[in-house]
Amino acid sequence: MASAKFSKFNISTTCFKKVGKHEIKADVLIPKTLSSGTYPVIVRFHGGYMITGSRLFADWFPSWLVEYALLHSAIIVMPDYRLLPESTGADINADVADFWTWVHRDLASFLYSSGSGINVDIEKLLVVGESAGGYLAIQSALSQPSISAAIAAYPMIDLKSDFYSKAFEKPIMGSAMLPASIIDEHITDMSPGQIVSSAEPPARVGLAFAIVQQGRFMDFFGNGPPALFPMEQVEHIQSVPPLFIFHGRDDTAVPVEESESFVATLKTRLPESKVLLVLEPGDHAFDITATVETPWLKQGLEFVTNEWL
Repeated sequence: MASAKFSKFNISTTCFKKVGKHEIKADVLIPKTLSSGTYPVIVRFHGGYMITGSRLFADWFPSWLVEYALLHSAIIVMPDYRLLPESTGADINADVADFWTWVHRDLASFLYSSGSGINVDIEKLLVVGESAGGYLAIQSALSQPSISAAIAAYPMIDLKSDFYSKAFEKPIMGSAMLPASIIDEHITDMSPGQIVSSAEPPARVGLAFAIVQQGRFMDFFGNGPPALFPMEQVEHIQSVPPLFIFHGRDDTAVPVEESESFVATLKTRLPESKVLLVLEPGDHAFDITATVETPWLKQGLEFVTNEWL
């Protein structure tokens, strides 16, 4: 059952990809106030260290994004994607690439089949994500030329940093250090070929924290080409859509230095790129109480709106 947070939307669910017999799903949220016509699109990727989380988990869906979508009569599309450690970073990025293919090839026909007369303006495409979803939003912005603008909230960017690959004291969101046995037991219990593409927190949150605290993230994400890593990919791109990145200065789950380093590298590589980086006091998910009228967010959303619409 959908949360009251989504009460002003009609929600439709579809499968955008199958891996073997496993369906990977997406939800399409249409404001109930919309009549027949063509409307802008917001694609939103959920967070959870790529280990937990699901597309419609309301506690992690920003309230300001509900306001923002309704304000601009936007259709929200939210996919799931395969999760670590059952799958790899390459698998996750493949799911995201296939999702974008579905958006361009099949989203309009999916909406048409409802008979509502509602369609999407694919020329007005905003991508949003927080934390791990911020990584996927930036990955999308760097690889999908159709994107008008992107918002990345406290994004995971520098995946090869010591934070993810070395074990040391990391009080993530106030959590004590969790033992490596949590990881080992999960791996032991995994079935060969098992796929997980959705997990409703608190399920797997302890696993996610343990993997990061124990420096095991890259063991499961896996190495690969520069296309998997924003800090490497940014060295080779020729253009990037306008980006609004915000991060809490006191973030214990994703170091703020990741956003600072990425923006500095991007501005060096592409001095003319439109990038707004906003750093505010607060820990991970510090925007939980923000609204579209919160001054720092209002500034960023005005920047995005001018580029998106």
